[in-house]
Amino acid sequence: MASLGGSVSAAPSTGKSAIVIGTGFGGAVAALRLGQAGIKTTVFERGRRWPIRPDGNTFATFSAPDGRASWFSNTVGVTSSVGIPVNYYPGLLDRIKGNGIDAVYGAGVGGGSLAFGSFTPVPRKQDFNDVFPGGAGFDELAATYYPRAKKMLNASQLPTDIMNHPRYVGTRSWLATCRRYGKEPVSFDYAIDWDIVRAELAGKARSSIIDGELGFGVNSGAKNSVDHNYLPAAERTGHVTIKPLHEVFDIVPRTRKPGFVVTARVIDEAHRTVRVVRAEADYLFMAAGSFHTTRMLVEARAEGRLPKLSNKVGEGFGANGDFLTARTAVSDDYGTQQGGPGFGRIYEDDLPGGPVSMVYHSTPLPSPLGKAATTNLIQVHSDERGTVDYNHATRAAEINYPFPEGNALDRRGAAFAERFRQRAEVGHGRPLSGIPVYSRAVGFGSSSTYHGLGGVVMNRAANFDGSVRGYDNLYVVDGSFAPGAVGLVNPALTITALAERTMARFVASH
Repeated sequence: MASLGGSVSAAPSTGKSAIVIGTGFGGAVAALRLGQAGIKTTVFERGRRWPIRPDGNTFATFSAPDGRASWFSNTVGVTSSVGIPVNYYPGLLDRIKGNGIDAVYGAGVGGGSLAFGSFTPVPRKQDFNDVFPGGAGFDELAATYYPRAKKMLNASQLPTDIMNHPRYVGTRSWLATCRRYGKEPVSFDYAIDWDIVRAELAGKARSSIIDGELGFGVNSGAKNSVDHNYLPAAERTGHVTIKPLHEVFDIVPRTRKPGFVVTARVIDEAHRTVRVVRAEADYLFMAAGSFHTTRMLVEARAEGRLPKLSNKVGEGFGANGDFLTARTAVSDDYGTQQGGPGFGRIYEDDLPGGPVSMVYHSTPLPSPLGKAATTNLIQVHSDERGTVDYNHATRAAEINYPFPEGNALDRRGAAFAERFRQRAEVGHGRPLSGIPVYSRAVGFGSSSTYHGLGGVVMNRAANFDGSVRGYDNLYVVDGSFAPGAVGLVNPALTITALAERTMARFVASH
């Protein structure tokens, strides 16, 4: 039996085959565990590979964005309506314009892990249980699968020597601010190679993490995205082939025996179709991100290609209770450039409407603007859920999120931001030059999310083992499996842990 831990040992070929669509956290887990089990696996990824270049110029930067930051768009920016002109390119961030909310996804070999903020916290048990259905099994995840995911992602806490560096004065100021508020921040792990960060601080690697550059990729290579661990380990099994720039557009059941036929366009860097390819396999694992996985299934159901899919596919789309706010930081020194990724989460459990958490995000503003503002991600328990529906007029799926600006999530997030400001700043006589900003007009608030979740939710459209209801041999392993939220934390580690459990159960039963 192949190892299910961090080993890359692989079993002999089983004669079975699988297709994985997507290479983010869930897809990378599926690729590795299938390869270790000796299952011949083809992985389709619509984006390109992003190898770290010796000259430190793999990715675009916040201070100088270009086409590498945006998936086939002529602009890049914090909102769907306002952006900086860039060249048309298969860049990193794909912004889906929904009705009521925008959702942002990573594109490339590594998927969302290329763009995530490297936060890998485990949710508190009570928060997980408030969101997930009964039977989701937090204790099992905490005992086995969260540790397995953290080990593979090489996640660890911010080292003391880096926290004490002058570049990380923002982290120390955040600690002081929280203590004035009356809370001690809860530390957690980050998928960061801190030795490379030390090299950045010493001027021996491209300045990236220490500038707060995370959202467009990390040019020093310090981010432990899955193209640095899971995916190369999968390829080393000898059973896994990753196909970049392959955009899947058709999924149908195989007719002569169980399995699926998947069709993809091979695209070039101008988004032109070079050729069309087809592959078939015994098993199919959906891992294209919550929207795109759900979109493909919703479209296949509506167009009669997968008509037996549950009518629950498309339901339960949520934004993880996210509310992004900016606050002036001049009452404390956050540094002219803020070392990342940020630090420490505080919880409030006795507020109207339920618990709230708040975490500091370093802001990649060019020197000396880092002293002007910083950002905080506030997360609340929220029942707000939208849907991914088929639009017969456009013949495509779309997000419908019927919660306008000023909804309950906005009000709770804004109220907590102001409560924090009053107790931590105003109540201590701290001089301030402004107030928190939470407006959809400038891309804050809850109108846009990097944490779109749901659509093929466990115990609704899918079973607890990850199998999708309606078809044998069809599985979901990405954020669409979560019920619109994961419980007051960033979702990357939970998606990875859930995928690890799904794959462990699959390998054990097959």
